[in-house]
This record gives sequence, structure tokens and C-alpha cells, in this order.
Amino acid sequence: MSRKIKAIVFEEPGRAVVKDFELPKCGDDEVAAETIYSFVSPGTELRIFAGSKESKGKFPVIPGYSWVGRVTEVGKNIKGWDVGELVSGRYPISLPGHTSLWGGQASHHNSPVQGYDTLLKLPAGADPWNYTPVEVAAIAWRGATIAYPSKGETAVVIGQGLIGLLTAKWLLTLGVRVIVCDMEEYRLAKSRQLGVFAAINAKSSDLADRILALCHGGADIVIEASASQSGVKLASSLLRQPVSRILNCDYRPEAIKSNAAFWPRLVYLATYVEENYLLPSVEGAVILRPGDRTIADRLAVIGKIKDGELKADDIAEKPISFEEAPTAYTRLRDNPGKYSSLVFGWK
Repeated sequence: MSRKIKAIVFEEPGRAVVKDFELPKCGDDEVAAETIYSFVSPGTELRIFAGSKESKGKFPVIPGYSWVGRVTEVGKNIKGWDVGELVSGRYPISLPGHTSLWGGQASHHNSPVQGYDTLLKLPAGADPWNYTPVEVAAIAWRGATIAYPSKGETAVVIGQGLIGLLTAKWLLTLGVRVIVCDMEEYRLAKSRQLGVFAAINAKSSDLADRILALCHGGADIVIEASASQSGVKLASSLLRQPVSRILNCDYRPEAIKSNAAFWPRLVYLATYVEENYLLPSVEGAVILRPGDRTIADRLAVIGKIKDGELKADDIAEKPISFEEAPTAYTRLRDNPGKYSSLVFGWK
């Protein structure tokens, strides 16, 4: 196969280009794949695009951590993998001599099939489009499930960007009564389409009172997904009191799971420029800060999509060509009330 490939590069803050690269030979312990679609995670990629602290000194950089592709080559030490299989990938092996954060926005990749960043197989005969959100949706799945929600509980999700929207979706599939807020009506409209109980504009002067009135005194679960200090402050004020006081509190995950109904739970799901979370005044509140998605989270989302519980059309617009990247990131940055995300087509 030809090793000539294309990749989207942030050459400097605010400037994206498409460049040619040479893909190294597929290693003996690697799998090569061609990209069909790549999903833009707006919060992360626009943060890098703006030149955030995590990208300082790293430009030019290849962004992106979510793509769907087809296997084109299998290393000689790899067993159980075949050319032509559909896969979902997160962090591919970086191109030599070039920085990646996290390198997914490219036409071809070499990737591991073991360890934390392994490729995952998609169901045979799957429509690749349906699985474009897997890697981003897995982050939201972890945020939604880490609080061990129970059917009938009430959750508030602050922020309806892509992660917040997907978190609301997963909570709904788990039987939770969901209230959301955001400053953009476009995002709130998408949330209403998913079936949330209430979608409130965060510009309301009495926002906290409006939410608390719907929670009847406080939420069982609050998920802060806005990454804003106003969202952090709001989140700390919305939790209910514990059902009862439990002595000798045990905060291990298995104990939280078994006693979740007793405790109000606050999940900080966004990435914050200022790492100064507010502790709620509610006694006994459980504060959760999930790490990155796991292989189990990714597999769970693949299963949910296979079962029809999430459709790409619910959250993504039709794909655009990767060649539009130089202007697409600017449009996404400048129109938060118009676009939830972008999907690049590579074929």
C-alpha cells in the first residue's frame, strides 16, 4: 500500500492546515488502518486550537482522539485480526518527528491492539457512520455511570456541549430524570429532542431557584460539564441532603455503589483551566472526578450503539471533507450556538 497520507495540523494557535506525511511501515505488533470518519471533540480540540497550556511549546501538532476506520494491514505478530475489519481508534502511534495531541485527525494510522490505547473492533457489517461518536461518548458514559445512578433519581447536567449532551443521553437510557441547562438555545433544543425532563437557559437570573424547584429541594446527582466557574459554583448549590446519616463512612467505589441512594453525588466531568472546584455545603456529598474512559467504557458504548441506544444522527451533522479543516475549526470556534461538533470524512 502507498504510505503517503494526509493529516490535519494546527501549525500555530488559531491556524489549521492539511499536510502530507509518510506513514511508517506497520510494525510487527501493530495494525494499520485507513480512516473513514474522524470525530471532532470541540472542548478538547478547540482548547488546543486556541493554544492552551497543555499545547504550549508543541506546535505544530496533529489533534484528535476519535476516529473510525478499516484495517489495511496486520503486523506479523498479531493474531485474531484481519484486513477489512472495522475499528474504533483513540490515540494512534505518533508520526515520527511530529507532535500529536492526540493524532487522530489523519487519513491513516498505525495503532496498538493491546493496552490502554488499543483499537477496538466494531460489529461485523456495521455502518461506520453510526460508530463515529464511540470515543467521545465513552467519556460521557464514564461520567454518567461513575455516580451509580438509580432508576427514578433526578440528575442535573450543567452544560450541554458535546460531553454534557451525551451524558444526559446516557442518564436517560439508565432511567434517570434529567434536567439540563446551557446558555445556547441550539444546544438546549438538541437536549429536548433527546427527551430530557427540562432544559433551562443558563442566562436566567434565577437559574438555581428554577432548577431546585424542579428537583424538589435538590438533585440526587449533579454533573458539571460546562468547564466554567459559574457552572462549578452552581453545581455546588444544587445537591439534596443525604437520605440519612451513615456513620463510619466508606468512600471506596464499591461502598458508594451499594449505598448510592443515601448520598448526593457531584461529578466534575469537564477539563478546567482553573483547578479550583467548590466543595458543596451538603454534609455527606460524594465528590467524583472521573479519569479518562477505560476499555470497558468504550466497549459498553459500542454495545449501546449496536443496540440502537445512541445514533450518530442524534448528535452529529453530516460529515464534511477533511480538506475543509482550515476553515471548519474556525467556524466551530466562532459559532458555539450553531454546531455541536464536526465529523470529517476521509474517503
